[in-house]
Amino acid sequence: MSSVLHKLSKEIGIKEDELVTASLRAYIRSELGKIEAQLHVFYHKYGINSIKDLEHAIEKGTVVESDVFEDLTRIDYLESQLIKLKKLKRNV
Repeated sequence: MSSVLHKLSKEIGIKEDELVTASLRAYIRSELGKIEAQLHVFYHKYGINSIKDLEHAIEKGTVVESDVFEDLTRIDYLESQLIKLKKLKRNV
């Protein structure tokens, strides 16, 4: 692995640590985009902007929790991953 990194950094004229940092940033941006796209599908499906909006719709009785439980769980997971990745992005 380090020989590939070394070769690539020499080939494109970037220090290895800069290449690693740039690669990590690109990966995180890519993952953020995937998560945001998945969330957009759910948000559009329910006409919401966050899990809080869906929870509010459940409380109001506009939506039945048992009907949306799987999506609610998935949205919760995706939103938590989004927060984690945004924190990581700031530290890279």
